[in-house]
Amino acid sequence: MRDFLDDRPLKLRRDRSGDRGYWRVAVLAVGLALVSVLLLILDRQGIIVPARLAVREAVQPLASWLTERRAAIETWWTTPRDMAALQNRVAELEAENARLNSEVLRLEQARVENIFLRQQLAITRAYPWTILGAEVMARPSDAARRVLIIARGAEDGVQVGMAVIGQQPGGPPALIGVVEAVGPRTADVLMITDISSQLSVRLLQADGAPLGLMQGQWQRGSRLRVELIDRKVTMRAGEHVVTAGLSGALDLPLDLAAMPAAVPIGTVESVQQEGQRQIGQIRPFVDPDQVRYVWVILSQNE
Repeated sequence: MRDFLDDRPLKLRRDRSGDRGYWRVAVLAVGLALVSVLLLILDRQGIIVPARLAVREAVQPLASWLTERRAAIETWWTTPRDMAALQNRVAELEAENARLNSEVLRLEQARVENIFLRQQLAITRAYPWTILGAEVMARPSDAARRVLIIARGAEDGVQVGMAVIGQQPGGPPALIGVVEAVGPRTADVLMITDISSQLSVRLLQADGAPLGLMQGQWQRGSRLRVELIDRKVTMRAGEHVVTAGLSGALDLPLDLAAMPAAVPIGTVESVQQEGQRQIGQIRPFVDPDQVRYVWVILSQNE
C-alpha cells in the first residue's frame, strides 16, 4: 500500500471562512466608529437636536396611545368581576358621593353666612344700631298684603314695631318693613310697600329735613309715595328719604316706638302736583321682594 502513497508532504487546504468573519467584524467596527464620529460632529453643529425633537414629536402620539391602553388594561384587570363586589363598590361610591354633596352644601352655607356676617359688621360700624340677622323663611301667597316671615322671634328679642332692614350690592342698608306680629321663634314683617304701611319720614334737603308721611302703594300699581306735611316746602327728585322716628323720640307706648330715626329708605324719583299737595314717588334702596336675608334693629345706641 505504501506504493500508492505520495512521498510529498500533504498540504492542507486553508479555511477561508474564518478570514471572512474577521473582516466583517473589522468593517462593522470601523463603520460604527465612523458613524459615532459623524454623530458627534453633527451634534456639535446643532443638527442632531432638531432631528431628535422631530423624531420624538413623531413618536409621541404612539407613546401616548400605548400609555392609555396600558392604563385601560390595568383598570380592567383590577376591576372586580363578580356581581356582589360590583354592587358593594357602587354602594360605596354612592355613599361617598352623598358625603361629598353634604360637605359641599355645608361649605356653601358657611360661605353665605360669612357674607352676611361681614355685611352685619359693616352695618354696625357705620350706624348706631344693635341688629339681629334673620333668614326670610316664607312669603305668604296672599296677594292682598305684602308680608314676609323671618326666622327670629320673641325668644331672640324681637318685638312688634321694630324696624327690619336689608341691603343689596352697592347700596346702603335700608328699611324694608316693620315687625307686625311676633311668635316664639318667628315674626311677621309688614313690607313698607304694603298699602297699610304708613310711616313718618324726613326729606333730606340742603337747608333742612322737612317731615312727610310715607305710604305703601304696591296694591295700587306703585311702590312708595311721600307727601310733605309743610306744603310750603318744595320737594325735588333725587332727594333722600329716611325715617323720622318721632314715636321713639317721644317715648310713646306705640308699636312704632321701636322705630329709630334716620334709617335710609330711598330717593325721590319723581314729583307731581295734586292741587296744593306735592306727591313724591320713592324708589327704595332695597326691593323688599328681593331680600333673602334681613336684620332686625333691636335698639339704637346712644
